[in-house]
Amino acid sequence: MFAAACTNRHRWAELRFSQEISPQPPRVGPVTLTLHITDLSGAAISGAQVALQANMSHAGMVPVFADATEIEPGRYQSTMKLSMAGDWRVNVHVTWSNDHKADYEFDIKGVKP
Repeated sequence: MFAAACTNRHRWAELRFSQEISPQPPRVGPVTLTLHITDLSGAAISGAQVALQANMSHAGMVPVFADATEIEPGRYQSTMKLSMAGDWRVNVHVTWSNDHKADYEFDIKGVKP
């Protein structure tokens, strides 16, 4: 079971995103990110390529990269290894049918040691 990291959904380009993060609260080490991606009508976006990049909120830190795999229509999952406690920003890059592209970002606040 995943706890919602953010209850509001964000619209970018032609897509709607929501995310879940496990464990809660997030801790240094492996964190599972699950993204739900739909179009504006609520239809699942399947078959997309989803790449993630996580950065600490302060300069000078090495980013963490991962790809997400579709686990069911419109639900993509990835495991990222967060290397430090603190606040992280995750940038999501999505490419789907006919080379459409969209970007989305969200924060992981208060990662515990």
